[in-house]
Amino acid sequence: MLQVFLVAVLVGIVMLLAPSRAAQAQGLGPGDETYRIAKQLNCPTCAGRNLADCPTETCAQWKAEITYQLQQGRTAEEIIRYFEERFGPTVRQEPPRTGSTLLLWIAPVGAAAVFLVVAVLTIQRASSRRASPAVETDTGEDPLVAELEAEVRRRW
Repeated sequence: MLQVFLVAVLVGIVMLLAPSRAAQAQGLGPGDETYRIAKQLNCPTCAGRNLADCPTETCAQWKAEITYQLQQGRTAEEIIRYFEERFGPTVRQEPPRTGSTLLLWIAPVGAAAVFLVVAVLTIQRASSRRASPAVETDTGEDPLVAELEAEVRRRW
């Protein structure tokens, strides 16, 4: 069971780190500055998809704007701030790690830590129950049954 879980986690990590084919098809690659900036922005039309991986015309226009601004000498942070000022904070792929959104970064880590502690304690408890044999306190005769039989003998 643990092996299946570890394989699933490993496959998930590999899938997250693999560059997308859509970005490669558009001529953008992980070595391209436009790609790196576009990876940090959300697609304006596709919910939950980053700009670098989206093949829509709108995203192509946004990527062209990023390239243009890079050619004008703007930094990545200035370009991201430009899109954020025009379209709001939800344009960012990741919320900022400050202020009220700090909880969004801390909560998953805390939940994972609690889950791991509970899992370890549960596994330890289950293995200790299996490891120690049940203590046999039975003398072969139930005291209530013995008392009942004695009472029956007295009455007969």
